[in-house]
Amino acid sequence: MGASSSEIDVLYEDEQLIFVNKPPRLVVQRGYDAEEPILLDLVRAHVQQPIHLLQRLDRGTTGVIFFSKSSAMNVRITRQFERKRVRKRYLAVCEGALAEAQTIDAPIARIGAIKFGVRDDGKRAVTHVAPIVAARAGSLLDITLETGRTHQIRVHLAAVGHPLAGDWLYGQRNAVRPMLHAAELEMTHPMTNKPLRVSAPLPQDFLDEMAARGIVLPEGHNVLAIAHVTH
Repeated sequence: MGASSSEIDVLYEDEQLIFVNKPPRLVVQRGYDAEEPILLDLVRAHVQQPIHLLQRLDRGTTGVIFFSKSSAMNVRITRQFERKRVRKRYLAVCEGALAEAQTIDAPIARIGAIKFGVRDDGKRAVTHVAPIVAARAGSLLDITLETGRTHQIRVHLAAVGHPLAGDWLYGQRNAVRPMLHAAELEMTHPMTNKPLRVSAPLPQDFLDEMAARGIVLPEGHNVLAIAHVTH
């Protein structure tokens, strides 16, 4: 992948923060491959100044992610995370018909080099799942988190028998990637103290997977067609 800073999809930017729409198959920070492009470097090149990473998304996950431009703001932002005042909303395509809303409250622990699972000795993890469309071949879910454990959505959906479509680690490699999209992030701006909500439109591969599985939105129901900022 030959991404460049000019290809970064900026959703919102001011003197303290930058929100971008992460594409699929791009890692956020440096892993094992020293030559692989990473989102952190691309955003740094775009803003031409140091930036600070305060959240992460998996390689296959798309959508809203933000970076801080000011170390002075990091304590305020971290405090919001600690007090659970940063609200993150995800959209997901899962396997099978998941038709009933539910809260999955199940502890998560590491069970392998890169894998996590539900275990009694794990850390508490709470995921709220609200189905939007349930079809036999797959369901479109609206998901919010109370906690932020690694692979939390992937582990919890697999635990209830509805793994993410395309999740090679917890389900099957039957889509181009795990179908998870960070649709919206809401927080208090660390400088202005005003609410800030940023959303990202669904990528084409996600829409294609919905169509392939017969997931059709009700007429007039537009989940996320365009980027949106409220502040």
